[in-house]
Amino acid sequence: MTAKATHLALFDLDHTLLDGDSNTLWLKFLVERGHLPESTRQQQQHYMARYATEQLDIEDYLAFHLRLLAARPLTEWLPLREAFIAERIVPRISVAARQTIARHRALGHRPAIITATHDFLSRAIAAQFDAPVIAPKSEVRDGHFTGRIDGAICFRERKLACLSAWLQDQELDGRSIGECHFYTDSANDLPLLEMSSHPVAVNADARLTALAEERGWPTLCWRCS
Repeated sequence: MTAKATHLALFDLDHTLLDGDSNTLWLKFLVERGHLPESTRQQQQHYMARYATEQLDIEDYLAFHLRLLAARPLTEWLPLREAFIAERIVPRISVAARQTIARHRALGHRPAIITATHDFLSRAIAAQFDAPVIAPKSEVRDGHFTGRIDGAICFRERKLACLSAWLQDQELDGRSIGECHFYTDSANDLPLLEMSSHPVAVNADARLTALAEERGWPTLCWRCS
């Protein structure tokens, strides 16, 4: 008897499921609360400009964010994260995003969020969708962030290896996977889009918009306003 195929529904996080960038929103929240200097937001803008041109040094970017967390024990960040999710994240999750995940679940597909955003933020946001997250793992020792990533970084073509490792953890392999739906806003995700049987552009950047039109990929808008 042939085993039943597992169908995947994969979602990028920032600017896809979330109408905005979680890292940028997080820093803005912390600056406004007086926990970080205004210069932190300027540094973030620099990184985002590099990301938009597909030239982001992801190791440097993640180190920038995790060094900020390393300044305090984890226990001090948890209530701030809880307030951040309630105030800044939940209002930026569109009805369409929630409905799409629900539709895939109803079809028996396995949803997962796959993102370069470190897991301290992305896990908490993924909980809003009751979905697992494939993301860079923030290293924690003795109750403090070390400022480093523990393991692989889930970005651009490296998302493929991270997805493969996650499937292995789920006791799945490539032969048991049927359809793979992938939703993203960014041309940075082209390697995973091209691997997917059902690539979908959501809130797409200019390059992905052009590629989607050229290749006949569906395009959606999940913005909250």
